[in-house]
Amino acid sequence: MTKVDSMRKIFVSFAALALLATIGGGMAFATDNPLHGKIIALDAGHGEVADNGTMVNGATNMIDGILVTEAEVNWDVVQALETKLKNTYGTHVVVAERLSSRKDRVNDAIAKCAALDLDGVVGADNRKCDALVSVHHNGSTDHGYDGTLVIYNEKKDKPLAEKMLAALTPLTGNSDGLENGGYGMTVYGNLVSVITEAYYITNDDEARAWLSGTKTPQEVDAQITGLTNYFASQTGGKGGKPR
Repeated sequence: MTKVDSMRKIFVSFAALALLATIGGGMAFATDNPLHGKIIALDAGHGEVADNGTMVNGATNMIDGILVTEAEVNWDVVQALETKLKNTYGTHVVVAERLSSRKDRVNDAIAKCAALDLDGVVGADNRKCDALVSVHHNGSTDHGYDGTLVIYNEKKDKPLAEKMLAALTPLTGNSDGLENGGYGMTVYGNLVSVITEAYYITNDDEARAWLSGTKTPQEVDAQITGLTNYFASQTGGKGGKPR
């Protein structure tokens, strides 16, 4: 990009902000929450196609004659979370392709963040993802057990992990705590990233709640609360519950 192109991008970006200020409610929407303008990468755990042609389902639960798979629950949450972040909070969201390699998933998310053209001038802005959340749901042989776990790898990831754990734990009422370890999605790409295990899909009550359609909206709100509180803590802004 030439110096002239860079100046054009800066000029149009400021012009766009000025236009927002003249539109009723526009500036309030822009400054009202810490998620506005952030670039969030989402990953729906599992769901990739294995070498034998079958889908990798993750944890599963046969409940009332219906097979509930972690892969489909993860995707359901990611889709709903993407929609609400974009439509309610003005967040820029990318979703990683469900590739077989976790490194490839992270690289796909990074490329999608960099390719965003947020000011509409001279193509890609080459911005970095502000955070990556890999959505998972845990599994156990004990169909009565439930709990919330968040996994992180680097020191820089821990503040996000702490906020996500605090926001998600009320979904189960039982914290399995933070786990520090290398799990692929949290290792590659030098991104602030976490893996969330909001609840155990092998818990029969949770599986029924997901099938009824009540669980995903609850988790989406909790995920947004965690993200909001994290970004507020980074900027000194106000966190809080989602609207």
